[in-house]
Amino acid sequence: MLPRVAGVLTMTLLLVGIASAEEVTSITGRWRTMRHGALVDIVNCGDGSPCGVLSWVAADIAQGAVTDARNPNRDLRGRALIGVPILWGFQPAEGGWESGRLYNPDTGQTFRSSVRLLAARQLRVTGCLGPLCRTEVWTRVGRAPAAQGGL
Repeated sequence: MLPRVAGVLTMTLLLVGIASAEEVTSITGRWRTMRHGALVDIVNCGDGSPCGVLSWVAADIAQGAVTDARNPNRDLRGRALIGVPILWGFQPAEGGWESGRLYNPDTGQTFRSSVRLLAARQLRVTGCLGPLCRTEVWTRVGRAPAAQGGL
């Protein structure tokens, strides 16, 4: 009886892992943010969860900034703005991903976050600070590069 239960549990965990990998594939790509029109490339973090990095921002929005100058970690303020991690740390959830982090390089703040694919070209991204949350719908504009390097 115990080996059968262990087998069922193992199979269930494998299926959950497969479902998670399929979900991250569905949101993999290049997304335009609603507020600033920046581009974020979402890829598989390597563990089946989504990671997003800033891949482009308009010059008028960046206002000459080329580094992550508002980062609260002084050691990271000199890193290039393009390639800065924007989304990470997500756990699979019903219909999407939750318990992740969303970084806003414009303010240097990091928010609790969830993401959910609404349609093939629409991704709902929510960021929360305490009880206050803000939701945007990002638009898919293309495919992200296969690897995170070189963004």
